[in-house]
Amino acid sequence: MLSFNPARLGCLIGVSALVAACGGAGNETASNEQESTQATVAMNYDVAALLSQNIAGNEALRTAAANQILRGELSATALSGSNAGNVETVTWTINLDDETFVASSNQTLVLSPANYDFELLITEGNQQYAGYSNETIIDGENTLEMTIKPIIGDFLSDVTIIDRLAYFKFAYSTDELAVVADPSMGIQVDGGLEQVFGINPTTGLSETFVNLPAGEHTIELALYDGATQVGKSLDAQEAQTVNYGTDLAMDIVPLYGEVQFELTENGGDANIAVTVPAEVIDEVGGVNNLTATLALVGPKNPLQESELYLVQQGDGSYLAEFVLNDLQYDDVNVSVTFTDTTTSDQIATCNNSWTLNNLSQTFNCDITLIRRAVVSGNILAVVGINVENAAGAPVSGAVITNAAEDVLAVTNSGTYGTQGYAKVYLTAGEYTLTATDEATGDLKTVTFTVNPLDVENLTLVLETPPPVEFSYAFNSGNWSFFDGAAYNVTETQFNIFESSVGGGKRAEITVQADGQITFDWSCNITVAGDYGSRCYYLLDGVNTTLSDTVGSANGTVTIDVTAGQVLGLGNWGGTQYSRLSASFSNIAFAEVEPFSYAFDGGNWTFADNASYTASGSSFSVYESANGGGRRAELTVPADVQLTFNWTCSITVAGDYGSKCYINVDGVQTVLSSAVGTVTGSESIALSAGQVVGLGNWGGTQYSRLTVAFDSVTFSPL
Repeated sequence: MLSFNPARLGCLIGVSALVAACGGAGNETASNEQESTQATVAMNYDVAALLSQNIAGNEALRTAAANQILRGELSATALSGSNAGNVETVTWTINLDDETFVASSNQTLVLSPANYDFELLITEGNQQYAGYSNETIIDGENTLEMTIKPIIGDFLSDVTIIDRLAYFKFAYSTDELAVVADPSMGIQVDGGLEQVFGINPTTGLSETFVNLPAGEHTIELALYDGATQVGKSLDAQEAQTVNYGTDLAMDIVPLYGEVQFELTENGGDANIAVTVPAEVIDEVGGVNNLTATLALVGPKNPLQESELYLVQQGDGSYLAEFVLNDLQYDDVNVSVTFTDTTTSDQIATCNNSWTLNNLSQTFNCDITLIRRAVVSGNILAVVGINVENAAGAPVSGAVITNAAEDVLAVTNSGTYGTQGYAKVYLTAGEYTLTATDEATGDLKTVTFTVNPLDVENLTLVLETPPPVEFSYAFNSGNWSFFDGAAYNVTETQFNIFESSVGGGKRAEITVQADGQITFDWSCNITVAGDYGSRCYYLLDGVNTTLSDTVGSANGTVTIDVTAGQVLGLGNWGGTQYSRLSASFSNIAFAEVEPFSYAFDGGNWTFADNASYTASGSSFSVYESANGGGRRAELTVPADVQLTFNWTCSITVAGDYGSKCYINVDGVQTVLSSAVGTVTGSESIALSAGQVVGLGNWGGTQYSRLTVAFDSVTFSPL
């Protein structure tokens, strides 16, 4: 399970407002004994959280209006000085913009210098907010810092008991909260209305006041990004005991599901289990109003899609179990979509890329749930995406990703809409989306801009991406350089300057494909030093000296290489007295097609006159009606071990006999010359350049014979 510990997630609304106070009840005689000891108080506010709406079920009951006027009382209780124990209470009003979180007030408060408890209780609608601060007020001007926090629970009527309320601590840091673009927190107590509080991500919601009867309560949290629920409280922490002086603390985890795979490596039926949190089902009012579909696709796995039949479990979650056929080890993309069948709204998605690499795996899948009752700061656009191949046919199983390579959707096989179709919801802005056919590698990227409430349709025609050209140029960034001598590189040259302290320089590159590399070189050794000097090249660490004699030398080298080998070019002086320089230029790579040993690969020649067939690893000569036969010959390009099976069938030997045979460099070995059918297997070591022949021969026109060679393989020695 992923844990999301967003500490001090509060919507501390960075408010800086100068508040002057005036008037109030209390002991004015004590406070006015000496004008010189009077003090004025200014306040800087942080508003910890602001109620944006109440939700009952899926219905938003109230949305807060901008530019609210919050009315209440401020009390100042003197804890020291001649006024100790005196409580001064004044009416207090705060103007608050709930969009900018800027608060201001135009009241003044004059107090005698002393230590005070300041308690603020204000009300807007049915929601109360409170603030508490203990400050020592001195003669002159004072600045009081106060965080205004919402009160969770029962309505409070006495401003002077704010300091005795419990605190509900949100353990969410602003760094963790930064992943949420438009955060808000839903709080539900004992199954009542869910209160949604807006959050300022720059400061975070640290805590609220709790005014509930002492005892057991159920407190549930929901973290929103706009209208999308992305997190929830841990089930184990939702049962809380409220006591005076005891703080409450709760964590948030992502809204997620689990997908479990049990499969075989070579392909077979895969048992799939998908677990879905209750919040998804609750959003549509019950499992009968929900359609859930899983789509899976990968390079080795064509698109498969299955509808999920969800059954509630004992912990409140829902489980679907089903089977996908012929699923193999592979990198796969999985998309689970949840749709309200009563409105056709797609209310949640779960998209992830995974690697299946053992027989039993469980993956967590982040779920984004659109809560339609939550009034969001974001008004979304809907984008329908149709993906086609070059022939205009829809492509099912195309993976839709954004610029960060997050999987947004997978085009499906028609459960919703047509084949090759996917739908995504986006906030306003510019997007770069890519559709990729996992089976072919074809893709298409498009950049577009959407505005709030836009309804857009895109058609992406997939194209084969151009091959990525690997450059062997010395300045391409594909070379690594070692040792200490001075050097420079251009596209065509690698120059090592004459060393004044011995040593040298080496450039290395990893070969990307089978082929041939050619380069020119020059070497100038002025002083060989005590242990000699040399210019050289390396192939997989094997050193070939180009020159190790005093004087100038140059040449051209062509070497065969295979993909993955490491080529090095350089020079070296054995001691500090060595003096030498080198230059390598005009490096070129020519890709060579792999040599084909197949009978129809173009490298075999066929002699004589009998009918035959040749393809892959099989070569067959049919019975001749006039004697003769057929022979296939191949020049071997490397040292190999030849193995094959053979069947020789001689019906009529003829006057001079008949045979099936193999020859190597013209030396013939008879496999069979007897009338009848004979079978066998052979294994022969061959050296590069040798010519091997397989065939049959009938000595006269009366000979009747056939031969078949199959499972012909050449393995490197």
